[in-house]
Amino acid sequence: MGENRGKEILTKMSGNYISHFMSSGLMVLLFLLAVSWLSYSTSDYSFRQDNYQLEIAYILTSLISLGWMMSMIVGISFDLFPLTHNLDSYNQTHSTHYLFINIIGQVLIIAGIFSNNLQLLFEMSTIGMVLLCWGIISIAWPSWKLHRNSVNNNINCGNVALIPSVLIPASCLVILSCWIFRQTTGMLEFGLAFNVIVMMGTISLTLILAHFNRRLSWDVVKFSYFRPVVAIYLGLAILHSFASMWYARGDVSQTIFEYTLAAPLLWGFISTRPLKTIKNAIGSIQKPHSRLIGTAQWFFLVTGIMAIIPDFFPGIFTNITYVGFMFSCAVLSTWGSGIYLHQDHLHKSIHNRPGLWSIIIINAIGIMSLFLIGFKVTIFGDSSDLVYFFMRSLSLGAMIICIFILLIRDLFFSMDTWHRVPMSLDRYIS
Repeated sequence: MGENRGKEILTKMSGNYISHFMSSGLMVLLFLLAVSWLSYSTSDYSFRQDNYQLEIAYILTSLISLGWMMSMIVGISFDLFPLTHNLDSYNQTHSTHYLFINIIGQVLIIAGIFSNNLQLLFEMSTIGMVLLCWGIISIAWPSWKLHRNSVNNNINCGNVALIPSVLIPASCLVILSCWIFRQTTGMLEFGLAFNVIVMMGTISLTLILAHFNRRLSWDVVKFSYFRPVVAIYLGLAILHSFASMWYARGDVSQTIFEYTLAAPLLWGFISTRPLKTIKNAIGSIQKPHSRLIGTAQWFFLVTGIMAIIPDFFPGIFTNITYVGFMFSCAVLSTWGSGIYLHQDHLHKSIHNRPGLWSIIIINAIGIMSLFLIGFKVTIFGDSSDLVYFFMRSLSLGAMIICIFILLIRDLFFSMDTWHRVPMSLDRYIS
């Protein structure tokens, strides 16, 4: 009976990630349409205007972190956590409930963007954010049950259930509260920093550590050091969030703002022991791994340097370092983890998996556009910023289309058999 129960737990939620991955990809395309419309529109809040830039940046960032990126993270959690914890805390109702609420919340915000009405945009964005937060909070309790189960039964699962059960629900409430009280000076700046550096940064750091430590067993960080590494990052990231608010209020200098931004990013790079990972990743003794996640690790360094380059123009839309971090570290680590998990379900040998260099090159082109803006390179005259913006948007769109093609090919046209239990299960439940 116990063995059958274990098999039921292992297979109960397997495969649910596919619907969340597809939802994430489709909503990215709608997101890109909305962003493209903002570049052409002549409304009060378009990119052509100087007004409401911070509010628009906040709305779009929330669409990313609480919307299509969170769909991918939740899909990974629903698939892996029952395996790592040997507990069926999640069920199909949780998955379906979250999926529909998340999609509706994103659609409302995107519809508000297309409304060409500022007041309606703000109202629909508020409703949309509430729905996105509701969806996330709905899975907080089952995630907490998984964490408690791992503690009570001494299961070595990396304590990753703390991220969706505590950090993400708390973070989404902070993000929503900052939006509701946006009239208070510094609240939007605090919420934007909290969204990008605290929440997305911690998720990215955790996914990178989980890949190299647990999936590949490279022992980048000792298990006992996992929590201190993440805790130090969280402390530095929260400090930057307050520095961002104080800077908006004129209480601290720009130098303090920039260095508090660089500190957590550089720690995220150093704490993952890049010399050890690069030693394992290149050369005659290189070991197979996700190139996307490996690249995300090094973008911690790139964005950390971006934050402290002297006279580096922050951009007219929002802080370039935030944008660079979202579309490099956050996107690559999240989608890299999702693709690797999907390939595990196909039982593809890790020695024969594609490097996905095309996605990395496309992403690098998008990040390059940010450097062109930051260094004020005007190759295309007065239209340079707009051209660079389209470079970034087209790069993200092309990257998502490549990932979409990869998933559809593996799902419908692959000769490989999809398995409910992913390969190397022992790595996850050891």
